[in-house]
Amino acid sequence: MNQKKVRATIVKSVWLVVIVLLGSGYFLLNEPRESIHILRTAADSWIPLAPGFVFPYVSLYLLLVFTILRFLKAETRLFSMAALAVCIDIVLSYIFYVFFQTGIERPTVSGSDISSDILRWIYSIDEPYNAFPSLHTSSAVLCTMLWRRVGSRFWLVIMIWAGFIVASTVLTKQHYFVDILGGIAVAIVSYFAASKAVRTVSRTAGEVS
Repeated sequence: MNQKKVRATIVKSVWLVVIVLLGSGYFLLNEPRESIHILRTAADSWIPLAPGFVFPYVSLYLLLVFTILRFLKAETRLFSMAALAVCIDIVLSYIFYVFFQTGIERPTVSGSDISSDILRWIYSIDEPYNAFPSLHTSSAVLCTMLWRRVGSRFWLVIMIWAGFIVASTVLTKQHYFVDILGGIAVAIVSYFAASKAVRTVSRTAGEVS
């Protein structure tokens, strides 16, 4: 393994560790604090509970794995941009969770099918706080943007998959409609902020060399 490959492996490994450490902070913040804001709107009254959408909901984690594997094959600069976008996404979401904590009023899941069982289990391990912005939404949207950036012919499939994930956040009553809008906004800001940052660093490094 030559020096360039070793450096790329180290850089990518460090980014992955940072992302895992940042991501683990979610459960530390998902506790009730002084003031909980409920962002329920009239639109949410029209959205039914659909336990079957728990499968697209949990499939986000599979999408994240696929995305990581795809970008591990990318050049270091592109991987760094993607990793930075994910970090910005997480940090921006955490800022809202700390300074503007929201919650969601969940319904009772009375079904006896497997999807209802899984949804009840999710409710039991995931506290109903930190709903805005939806990290599920921002992560799914960001994955779509990154797959398109890498020029993959599968990005349309990823976009459809992400669409189901976004829809699942409200159909499983894990989020309100406003949370989706916040998640989309955070994903867009994270993507373009990371793109600009990496471009600037690369340009500066080129000028120095």
